[in-house]
Amino acid sequence: MYLNIQLNMKKAYNDIFNVNPNYSTTIAYIIGLLLIDDLSVTEQNTLGNWIMLIAQTVVTHAASQNIIEARIKGGGININSKKVKSIYNPSYYKIEKAKEIIDKAFPNHSFEIDTIINAINELNDKVNELKKED
Repeated sequence: MYLNIQLNMKKAYNDIFNVNPNYSTTIAYIIGLLLIDDLSVTEQNTLGNWIMLIAQTVVTHAASQNIIEARIKGGGININSKKVKSIYNPSYYKIEKAKEIIDKAFPNHSFEIDTIINAINELNDKVNELKKED
């Protein structure tokens, strides 16, 4: 059941994750204003802290995962850079289109990854040769 709920949430939020960050921030701001209606200051504070606790859990997990993935993939591409935004800055991101634009803006971004993968493969080959000698 938990897995089913997780899959449904991912499907439901898929569109939200591709919305331009400026629009997403504005929507969150409006929702925040709507949530505080008819709440006392203490209730607003409690609700706000509870929501921030959820948010901190999500961003802490995401940051940890992100740093690991960045170290594995090597280098980062800043989709928020002026170089990318001058080519592609829609209200709704089409991920395949964004990948295409990043490849145009940063044509050699996978060079380091390929170099690391080749080095790892060479090391694996040498380790296998040493294992055969034993």
